[in-house]
Amino acid sequence: MMSNRKRKALVDLLEDPDERIYLVIKQVIKAEGILIEPFLIEVLSTESSSGKQKIRAAEILQAIRLESVTKELLSWSSSSEKDLLKAIIALNKLVDSTIDDALILQRMEALRKDIWLELNDYQTAFEQVKILNHMFFDVHGFECTESHKRELAHLNIGTVLTEKKGNPLIIGLIYSIIANWLELPIYGVDFPKIFILARMDENNTALFSESESEYGVLFYINPIGNGIVFDEHEIRSFLKQIEIEPERKFFEPTSNTTLINRYLSAFEEAFEFNGDSTCLQALSQIKAIL
Repeated sequence: MMSNRKRKALVDLLEDPDERIYLVIKQVIKAEGILIEPFLIEVLSTESSSGKQKIRAAEILQAIRLESVTKELLSWSSSSEKDLLKAIIALNKLVDSTIDDALILQRMEALRKDIWLELNDYQTAFEQVKILNHMFFDVHGFECTESHKRELAHLNIGTVLTEKKGNPLIIGLIYSIIANWLELPIYGVDFPKIFILARMDENNTALFSESESEYGVLFYINPIGNGIVFDEHEIRSFLKQIEIEPERKFFEPTSNTTLINRYLSAFEEAFEFNGDSTCLQALSQIKAIL
C-alpha cells in the first residue's frame, strides 16, 4: 500500500506540463481512491497551488467521488428496500467526502428516540402529528430556509442535522424518515413547486367521517409551515392558483426513487446557480442509473 508521503508526492506531480505524463499520474492517483482525497483537497485549498494543479486536482477528485457514489447508488437501485437515508447520504458524498454516516445515524436515532418518548398508541393520527411537529420544529428547532434553497449547505444532511436549517425538501425527507422509524405512515408526495407529505389512513378511519380520500390519505403536511396540516381541497385550490392540472401523483405518496430524483434536481439547481459545470456533469451520469 502506498504511504501518505508518496501520495503527497504524486499529487505534487500534477503540475507537470507534459500531458502524457499527467494522464499516467491521473490513473495512478485515481487508483488510490478516497485515500488520496485529503491531498487533492489540500491542493484546492492552498493559495500557492498553481491554476493547472488545481484544475487537475478538481477533475480527479470529482472522478473519484463520482465512481464511489455511483457504486453505492447502483447497489441501492438494485436493492428491494431502497432505503431513503442511504441514498441521501450517498449523494451528499459527491460534494462532501467527509460526511460521517455513523454520526448522521446517531443524530437521527437521538431525534427518533426523543419523539418516541412522547407518543403512545392511544393518540389519534392528528395528535401524533401534532406531537411530531412540536418535537421536530419547536423543541429540536428544525427550520425550512426558502430564501437559501440554492445553497448546497442547506441540502447537505450532515449540515442540516447540525444547524437545524435546510431546504424544505431535505427537511421534509428527514421528517418522513423519522416518522417511518416511529411507524407513522407519512410519505413524500411528488407535488409541483413545493414538497409536501401525506399521512396515510392505514386504519380506514376516514370511513367514519366526511373526509374519506380515494387516495388513502388522511391528511397532508407542509414542512414549510412547521408541519401545518391541510386536505385535498386545499391541494386542488393551490393547483388552480399555479395553473397546473390535477394529476393523481399530486395526491398520493411517490416512490423513494422519485424522491431521490427530486433531491438530485435540487442539487442540480444549486450547481447551476453556483456555476459548477463539473458537478452538473456528474449528476447527469448519476441520473442515468436511477
